[in-house]
Amino acid sequence: MPRASALLAGLGAALALVVLSAQIHGLDLLVYRQGALALLGMAGDQQLYDPSLIETDTRSLPFTYPPFSALVFIPLALLPVSGALVVVTAVSLACLLVVARWVGRYLADRQALPLWASTRWGKATVLVLLVLLIGVSGPWREGLGFGQINPLILVLIVADLLRPPGRVPRGFLIGIAAGIKLTPLAFGLIFLVRRDWRAILALGTGFLATVGIGWLAAPRESARFWFGAIGDPARVGDTTDIYNVSLNAFLAHLGASGALQRSLWILGSLAVIALGYAAIRRAEDDGDLVRAVTANAVVMLAISPISWFHHWVWIALLIPAAWVHARNHAGTTRVVEVAFVALLLPVMMFSSITVTLILTGRVSGDGPPALELFTSLGVLLPVALLVLWLGPRLSLPSGPPGGARP
Repeated sequence: MPRASALLAGLGAALALVVLSAQIHGLDLLVYRQGALALLGMAGDQQLYDPSLIETDTRSLPFTYPPFSALVFIPLALLPVSGALVVVTAVSLACLLVVARWVGRYLADRQALPLWASTRWGKATVLVLLVLLIGVSGPWREGLGFGQINPLILVLIVADLLRPPGRVPRGFLIGIAAGIKLTPLAFGLIFLVRRDWRAILALGTGFLATVGIGWLAAPRESARFWFGAIGDPARVGDTTDIYNVSLNAFLAHLGASGALQRSLWILGSLAVIALGYAAIRRAEDDGDLVRAVTANAVVMLAISPISWFHHWVWIALLIPAAWVHARNHAGTTRVVEVAFVALLLPVMMFSSITVTLILTGRVSGDGPPALELFTSLGVLLPVALLVLWLGPRLSLPSGPPGGARP
C-alpha cells in the first residue's frame, strides 16, 4: 500500500475510534442552534438570554456566550440538527488533526521522540497515535460528544501565537476567539509578559469589533448580556458542581462559601496569575513557546469561575510540554514532574460524569470527598506544573522558536 494511502487509512481508523468513543449526542450544539434561532426570531417566544433555551431531565440550559457567538452559530441553526452535528463534528476532527500535527512537530523539534519516529513511516505513525490519544482523552472525547466549540477556540488562539508575523497583527485572532467565548481574553497575559503592546491593542481591537457587530445586529440582546447576564456565573451552571474543574470549585469542595469563597477565589486567582506570568516568562527565556502558551491556558482555566471538564482540551499541549520539560531536567524535578503527568493522565481520562455514572448509574454533580479531590486534581496538578516550570534554566535542543508551526 502506498505511504499516503497507509497514512490516510491510519488517520481514518483513528478518527473513527475517536468518534465512536465520543458517543455523540450534541446537547451543547442544541443550545447553540436554539440561541441563533432565538436571535433570528425563529424560536417562538424565546429570547436569546432567557433562563432556559433547552430543557433536560436534570437542568435548564441557557445561552451563555456573547451575542456575536449567536451570529456565528446562525449557519448551524439553518441546517437540520443532524447536518449541524456533522459540521461541528467535522470541524472538531479537523482541529484535532491540526493540534496533533503541532504536537508531533513540537516533540520532534525538542528531540522528545524515539529514534524510529524520525523516519517517514515513524512520523506518520506518531501522527496517527497522537490523533488517537488526544482524541480519546476525556476533554476531547466529551467535548466532541457535546458538540462543543473548544477545539476551534484552541486552534484560533494557538495559530495566532505560533504563526509567523503577517499582515494580520498577532493578537487579533485571539480577540475574535474572545468575542465568541470570553475566556480567551486571559491570553493578554502572554503579551503583557512580552510587553507587546501592539498585540494587546490588536487583541482588544478584534474583541471590540465582535462586540460592535453584536450591538449592531442585536442591540437589545447585547444590552441584556453586557449589563446583566455576563455578571451571573450561575447562568453557566452550578459553580460547585464537580464537573467544574477550576480553582473556584476546589474552594467550594473545601467547604468555603459566600463571601469567604469569593475572597479566597480572588486571592487565589491573583496568585495563579502571578505564577503564570513567571512561568510564561521562564518558558519564553527557554525558547519554548508551546510551554508559554500552555502556561497561559492553565491560568485561564484555573481562574475562570467555571471551567467544565471538556474545556480542558489544552491537555493536548500541557502533557507534551511537561514531558519535554521533565526530559531536560534530572533528579527530583524530573521525578516529580513525571509523577504529576502520570497522575494527570487518569484524572483527565475520566470526568465526574463518567465516574458517577459508573458508580451510581446516574450523573451527579455532587460526590464523596474522594471524588471531589480526584476531580480537583485536574486543576491542582496543572497549577503545580507551573511551579515546577520555574526551576533552573534549561539547555534545550536546537529547534525553531516555540518548537511548532501551523
